[in-house]
Formats: sequence, C-alpha cells, structure tokens
Amino acid sequence: MKLICHIGTPKTASTLIQNSLDANPAWLAERGIAYGKVLAPDANHITLFFISARELHDFARDYGLRNQKEVDDFRTRVSERIKEHKASLPRHVDTMVMSSENLMGNIREINEIERLKAFLSEHFDEIKIVSYVRRQDDAILSMYGEFMRRGFSAETFQEFVAICLGPDTPIPYLYYRRELSKWIEVWGKQNMIIRRFSPVDFINGDILADFMGVVQGTWEPDMEGFTPSVDDNRGLSAPTLEFLRRMHGDIPFILDGQPNLQRTKLTPFISTLPQRPRPIMSAGTARHIMNHFRPANKWLKEEFFPDLDGAFFPDRPDQPEQGNLGLLTAADCVQLTGRLLANLPIVSEEK
Repeated sequence: MKLICHIGTPKTASTLIQNSLDANPAWLAERGIAYGKVLAPDANHITLFFISARELHDFARDYGLRNQKEVDDFRTRVSERIKEHKASLPRHVDTMVMSSENLMGNIREINEIERLKAFLSEHFDEIKIVSYVRRQDDAILSMYGEFMRRGFSAETFQEFVAICLGPDTPIPYLYYRRELSKWIEVWGKQNMIIRRFSPVDFINGDILADFMGVVQGTWEPDMEGFTPSVDDNRGLSAPTLEFLRRMHGDIPFILDGQPNLQRTKLTPFISTLPQRPRPIMSAGTARHIMNHFRPANKWLKEEFFPDLDGAFFPDRPDQPEQGNLGLLTAADCVQLTGRLLANLPIVSEEK
C-alpha cells in the first residue's frame, strides 16, 4: 500500500485538509483512498509526532502520555491500529493518507525523522512526503494569531517577529532550507513533494483540489461530490489578538509548569470571537521578514522549482505602509468581553 504523508507546514490549511478528509470516508474509499487511523483523538494525526519525538512534548501530556515508557507503549498500540485499519479496508483501496503539521512543525532532529520513517516503512511499500511552504511574512502573522488564541505568549507583534528571526525562534520550520534538507536526507528528494502555498499555484485555485491532485497523482483531480469541512481554523481579528494578548497574564497556556486547564477549557470559546478586520502587518515589517529568509527561499526555488520565473515568493507592491496590529479601543474590549461571556456555559448547582 502507498502512503501520502502530509507533514505541514503549520498554517497552510492543514486543519481544513484533515477535517475534510476525515469527513469524506466513503467518497475516498470509492476512489481507492483511506484516511489513516492512528489513535489520534481528532483528524490531526499528531500521534505520529508523539511516537517519533526524542523527548516528551507538552502536547503529549495533553493526550495523557506522561513519560517515555508510556510513549513507547503507545507507539506499539498505534502500529497495531494501523494494521487493523489496513486489514479492514476494501481490497481496491491502495492509498492511505496521513496528515499532521506537527511533523514539520515540531520535529527538529534527523534521528526523529528516521524514527518516523522506520515506523511507517513497517506498514507501507511506498511513501511520499508532502509539504506546503508559505511565504514567511504571512506564516509569521498567522502563527502570531495562533499564539494569541492558545495563550502561548504575551509579546507584541513586533516583539514576536524579533523572536521569530532570532536564535530561539518558535517557528524554525520556516527556515525551509535547513529543515527540508533533513527530510531530503532521510527520505530522498525523489520522495518529496513540495507545493507553494498560494492560490495562484493551487489546482483550480483551491487548496483541497490541490491536495487531492497530489493524492490522486493528477492535475485534474476528481472532486465531484467531495464535501469540504466547515471547520478550517480561521484566524481571529486584529482587535481580538490584542485583546487576548493583554489577557495573557491572567490565563496563560502554561501555569506552574503545567498546561493550564482553565485556558484549555476557554480555547473553543475564544475561537468563536470575530475574524474581521483581518490582521495586517506594515510593508516595512513584511520586507524585513522576507529579506531575512531570502537565502532559504532562493534555495527552495533552485531545489524544487528551477524553471520558476522571478523570486520564489515575489514582492507585494500593494502591502500597506501601516498595519493594524496592537490596536484596541474601549469599545472593542466591551464587545469582545460580551461575546466571550455570552458563549461561556453557565454551571448551576442544585441545592
């Protein structure tokens, strides 16, 4: 059986891809495709990251894994689950898809990638690694929104940019030359499929059609009857991000060295807050970010798109000189607080 392993990168519509595949099992089966079952609690196959990582990650603790022994036992259970899933499929199903942006997002060392390859190679005869790469200014802005939504930090956007471009960056996966070189070394360039995350490059201008084109091995994928998921993890508005940033001190993601249960409970309600006006960075900040990554992007073009005209990620002449990040009015605070409180469940106790 062939495996299409989608590794991200983060903030390239991975949630939409995962939820849409998970919501269309019969459609996929008709076309000889299955979406993998790997003991993941949702459509993101984050368990592949847990069993490949050298160290226990905070996210693994969220899923009940507390030490390396439990991770090793879990690895065995995931392997058995894959075998069971394969055995249950109709004989004509010859392709399985797995997807987790955590693979590109959180795996840093070659031995972790090798560990993943050894695990998957036990179950599949052919494996292709798929990664979408996004221009770094957009990706950093999107990840800033995720940090604010989840409560990972309280930095202003400019502070976040400085950290992202520094030695202790939280987004190392955007250094495409450094990170993808490791995957090439382990899997071989012939097994890597790199796609530029841009509507002008997507098949039919649609990310789902583009991904299914990769899976089906065609530029004209069959999408008839495919139902996209309504859950696509859209980002939040610029005022909402500033509201959450200022709220961070009271409900951070980590509290006393452990994931904060109160923040975890609040996250679904935060996700319902307004999505507009969209966050926009200034043209100067965008240029600063893209200049920083210029050598890595030049490598991307030479390695995977040698016939591409111009820069791999072209300049944007329409980028506004002034952004809208960091702005929050009293009216915004009232509105956002009201929206948040209106969605919180009211728990009553019987006397």
